[in-house]
Amino acid sequence: MVFESQGPDLWRSVFERATDLVMVSDFASGRILSLNPAGIQLVGLRDDTDARARTTAEFLTDAGLAQTPVVEAALTRDGHWEGISELRHFGTGAPIPVSVSTFTVRTGQAGPAVIAIIARDRRGRRTQDRRFRKALDETAHRAREQHALAELGQLAVDADLDTLLPAAAGAAATLIGVQCASIARLTDTGDALDIVAYRGQPPTPRSFAAGPATQPGYALATGDVVVCPNREHETRFATTTMAGRGLRSGISVPISDGTPWGVLTVHSAHPRDYTDRDIAFLRAVAAVLSAAIGRIDTETRVRQQSNRDPLTGLPNRTAAYRRITAALHTAHRDRTPLALLLVDVDDFKVVNDSLGHAHGDAALIRLAERLVRAVRPADTVARLGGDEFVIVCEDIGTADTAVDLATRITTALRTPDHSNGTPVPLRASIGIAVSDPTCTTEELIRRADLAMYRAKSAGAGGHAVYHPDESGSYDADRVLRMSTDLRTALDRNQLTLLYQPIVDLRNRAVVAVEALVRWAHPTLGNISRTEFVAVAERTGLIGPLGTWGLRTACRQAAAWPTHPGTDVRVHVNVSTVQLRDPLFADQIADILADTGLPAHRLGLEISETASASVTARTVDTLTALHELGVVLLLDHLGTGHGPLGYLIRYPIFDSLKIDRSYITALPGPRPESVVTAFVTIARAYGATVIGNGVQTQTQLDTLHACGCDLAQGSYLAEPAPAITAQQADHRAGGDGPNSAPPTSPLTR
Repeated sequence: MVFESQGPDLWRSVFERATDLVMVSDFASGRILSLNPAGIQLVGLRDDTDARARTTAEFLTDAGLAQTPVVEAALTRDGHWEGISELRHFGTGAPIPVSVSTFTVRTGQAGPAVIAIIARDRRGRRTQDRRFRKALDETAHRAREQHALAELGQLAVDADLDTLLPAAAGAAATLIGVQCASIARLTDTGDALDIVAYRGQPPTPRSFAAGPATQPGYALATGDVVVCPNREHETRFATTTMAGRGLRSGISVPISDGTPWGVLTVHSAHPRDYTDRDIAFLRAVAAVLSAAIGRIDTETRVRQQSNRDPLTGLPNRTAAYRRITAALHTAHRDRTPLALLLVDVDDFKVVNDSLGHAHGDAALIRLAERLVRAVRPADTVARLGGDEFVIVCEDIGTADTAVDLATRITTALRTPDHSNGTPVPLRASIGIAVSDPTCTTEELIRRADLAMYRAKSAGAGGHAVYHPDESGSYDADRVLRMSTDLRTALDRNQLTLLYQPIVDLRNRAVVAVEALVRWAHPTLGNISRTEFVAVAERTGLIGPLGTWGLRTACRQAAAWPTHPGTDVRVHVNVSTVQLRDPLFADQIADILADTGLPAHRLGLEISETASASVTARTVDTLTALHELGVVLLLDHLGTGHGPLGYLIRYPIFDSLKIDRSYITALPGPRPESVVTAFVTIARAYGATVIGNGVQTQTQLDTLHACGCDLAQGSYLAEPAPAITAQQADHRAGGDGPNSAPPTSPLTR
């Protein structure tokens, strides 16, 4: 109140006569608004005008500036701050330690905020000044360390090693205050450490010796931080390298990503007692590097795995398509032709079925090696999947050159492979497409695909070049059209199911029906199941096709009339793709729940292609289906596709289905003996036996005499639409094996 009554003169008198520095500055810009005479004298300015031409930042030394973030935060949050800081003398540049009290003041209710600063000179207190200096230096140094680690941490998250390592070496050299810092990486042979980043006095070293021959080598060998205050007193490792570079002391910190990776080292030209703070900072930098190296190695492995075929090590489909796109871009730019060779192994399934998948995998590996040796060094060989490969040939010249390459590949594959004592002769059909100036990646692949199908139709082991107007391309066009139309047929429910009865040979009762998919194409007519299933497998539609068949069969079967104890099962073929799906059992459970079909009325026939893949990888799925109550059947028994070993290893199959080739051969001593043997083995494992493909009464009688349980074939009944199943009464007519051919309950 006294100040208010006295007016501004009193304020001005206090301001001018104060012995401490009193300064007012703008909060936003830091511009000096007023500085009292004591302050002008303290910092060596001429007058108040000189002061008002400056900002508060110009009054501070580097140590004082390091505190400004803390001061500004306190002023913003609390409106005041007290502590120690350091001003600089404008005349001499000398630091001036001061005690500071600063606070914000508003000029009127809505006026702008200003900062008032009162600073007291502390130079008369020498002891306190030394402590102040040390504390201030430590604070500033710690702030710089934290800032450096924060920047390195950010680089460790999103930068590559070429950016991170030099930054880390620079931070180590600067903040430790040494002549040089280096990061060295252990070589693949383990006998040296190559310098991968360096900051400091020249010349830049190229490498360090591993082991006790150098300080970095010794640190990596022991796995510990190695501090050398003075090389003249060092006995743990050789100091010849240090002496040759004029260095006297240093610290080496190992870098590891789980295994020894390298070493971070700082060296000084002077003997030095390094502090715990120095060691802690270098440890922190090494930890950041270790984390970054681990991240980058993981990303590299993931990237490589995502672009590599795990069996052959060749680029996979994704990498192949990326390579084709890049090569096609170069071909268009340079006006040079690009050739694409699509290689499809002929009858490779025979190798898998006759020798087993282990031999099949080994054959694919050897095939990949032969392809790589047969092509030009600049060509790219990739595996698209299964037994299909693609070769990308840049700057091929003409189609004749591509044909010569295909011939060379055919010759290389034709030689029988006797590796591991197992001959594996291989032939492949090769489709060749040469780019034109307007060709896209998809179009080039389509052309090679069409040519490959034409090569297959001409006979195994041949090749064909794509010609747009060639009349012989009809079959390939048919395949391409089917691959497109099949997806449409699935989306629009244009496929149908027919059902062929399976009868009990004891009483001729219909106990089950096999669902058989049919496709009446609107323009191509009826397409055989073998043909469009092959297209589905090739185009990735076999999974959706199988799911459609399962859901449709279960929905229709659930609507059939049932009688106590005589529920008719519906059998559906299962593909390899479905068996390999870890969620397949859950999908079956969902379908049964949605359609209301009891689990025991669904039978899954492990199809010709799927039975060869019943391994330990799929046994969990089969076990889950068995526990669900679904009936499992092993199809094509006796062809090599479904060997009896599967029944022995996985005794969860409820029924075996003898291949029609054995039924066709009946009657006769040899086929009858084989069928009887199948029945005997099945009995030992509690499984029933189905004879498939019965065409005559004699075959039916012989099957019954051999002890076969069930039979299926055109003699008993042709496949019929599901809609007539409403008339089923579970009898196929007749009372014994010598009765007349039954009339199917599905066709009455």
